Amino acid sequence: MPERNEVKAPVFNPELKKSIAVFRDDNSPKNLNAIINELVKSPLLAPAVFDLNGAPAPKPGPDGRVQLPQNTKISLVMINSKEGKHYYLAFSDWDAVHEWQKTATNQGRQIMMLRFDDFANMLQKNQEASGLVLNPGENSLRLEAPLIASVKKQKDAMVQMRKAQEAAQIHPGDKVTIVEPTVLADELVDPICAVLAEAPGVGSAYLQIMIVNETRKCYLLVLDGPKDDKLFAAVAQAARPYLMSREQKMDLTITTSISPLGQQGMRGSEPFYRKGVGRVLEEDDDE
Repeated sequence: MPERNEVKAPVFNPELKKSIAVFRDDNSPKNLNAIINELVKSPLLAPAVFDLNGAPAPKPGPDGRVQLPQNTKISLVMINSKEGKHYYLAFSDWDAVHEWQKTATNQGRQIMMLRFDDFANMLQKNQEASGLVLNPGENSLRLEAPLIASVKKQKDAMVQMRKAQEAAQIHPGDKVTIVEPTVLADELVDPICAVLAEAPGVGSAYLQIMIVNETRKCYLLVLDGPKDDKLFAAVAQAARPYLMSREQKMDLTITTSISPLGQQGMRGSEPFYRKGVGRVLEEDDDE
């Protein structure tokens, strides 16, 4: 007879399972990136030990889930590598959990649901942990802490960029004024140019200051190329140290040359970046 949680287990992370299967056949960087793209948005299953401090064990609800008492202490199960490194343990789906639980020492382990960000935050705080092992066994995937930290940083930059885009969203009736910056700070422009140099689809870039309703002010970056959320996030991440270091912090709104806002941002202006040239220094002298 199937176990109780097998009966109730819903289809879990189908796209993540699919990307892992593809990676097993071809462990290319492209396929690894596909797994990471799914990991950042997928819930993960993690074995844990619950210390209820003497309280009676709670009973599962109708959905099979258990509501733990407030003071419950939770310890995640970790595994050690042959090199003696410690790794957090996670599973992409219930099938992988059940396969792992077939071992006598793993039977009866409690399972909890965590997110990629949870593991990234724990790794940042626990210097003794070296990373995360997904689906331990013959087809396990080991993700080292520096990689997870880098992915988390890019993910956070994308979230911040989207928040900035939403905050700077222009509504009908808004008064928009675009002006040339008097100075293009090296600390802002050079990191952006370094990112754009790795983006062959961007022909040129323009940087302006946008003022909305005479109260909200931000930088406006116009890229002459296709919309690319990953590129936008990388640019936002590169610009963030300068933007956050200013006494009066400013956001960065990024758009493309084909948008109405982008057309307005390029009008009468010269690019600070050109493909194959890099930063156009002579344009800075004219400002």
